[in-house]
Amino acid sequence: MADITSAPDVAEIGIPKDQWTEPFWQATALGELTLPRCASCETYRWPPGPFCPSCRSQQVEWVPAGPAILYSYTVVRQPAAGGEMKVIAPSLVEFPEAGGVRIVAAIVDTPLTSLAIGAALTLRWNSSGEDNVPVFAID
Repeated sequence: MADITSAPDVAEIGIPKDQWTEPFWQATALGELTLPRCASCETYRWPPGPFCPSCRSQQVEWVPAGPAILYSYTVVRQPAAGGEMKVIAPSLVEFPEAGGVRIVAAIVDTPLTSLAIGAALTLRWNSSGEDNVPVFAID
């Protein structure tokens, strides 16, 4: 049985994009993880949207996400070729310096014994078609 996490196959998943999320995906294409922040009051907005949840301003700036920690996770085992099991760890990843914004992402290349709430994460990328999807690992 596999004991190392791997990236899910996201090739078949259509990633929704609109005018509010497009800057996020443009940055990921360049290997950068950015988050939207209100240019008026500096409140982070996640998910991206037209108005700041604090001051209702429409002014937004995209800033680097900063360090990430593991907020929550689950382990999913999937049958793979040759009778092996593929281990996927869908997780909530938190960015403490970004007002505690949390995104859903996979933890990859990490032994199951290393998964721990609060663990520091390293950004990695899972390329899928035209998209660069952020994933994380515990080093």
